[in-house]
Amino acid sequence: MKNTIPFLFAIAKTNAMLSRRLSGHGLDFNDFMILFYLNAAPEQKLRRIDLAEKLGLTASGITRMLLPLEKLHIIERDTNDADARARYATLTPAGKNLLDDATATIEMKTEDFFPETDDAELEKFIKLLEEINK
Repeated sequence: MKNTIPFLFAIAKTNAMLSRRLSGHGLDFNDFMILFYLNAAPEQKLRRIDLAEKLGLTASGITRMLLPLEKLHIIERDTNDADARARYATLTPAGKNLLDDATATIEMKTEDFFPETDDAELEKFIKLLEEINK
């Protein structure tokens, strides 16, 4: 495939643009994704390693990202009585409120990104990206 490298560059540039344009409420886009995944999880809690996998990060990478959120009391560090080795991240009520505000803002901003794109086109692109992420 001749267009593979330009395609990958376009993905990288798009990721950088999204990170820059979708930050707000004191969160960058990676922080938003963390809160989003925690909110969607049962009991708003995930093992750190599972959260790292969802974001495509290493265990140490997710730990570095979670520390500032813990200091701001947006998430809490949790353990599991059944497995002392497992470390969890839990969304706090303050984190949930922040996520709700940030979600509303991001939804307004992204309406401009895809003015004539229908859901079927987005689903096709999501499947392509998921194949790349395997």
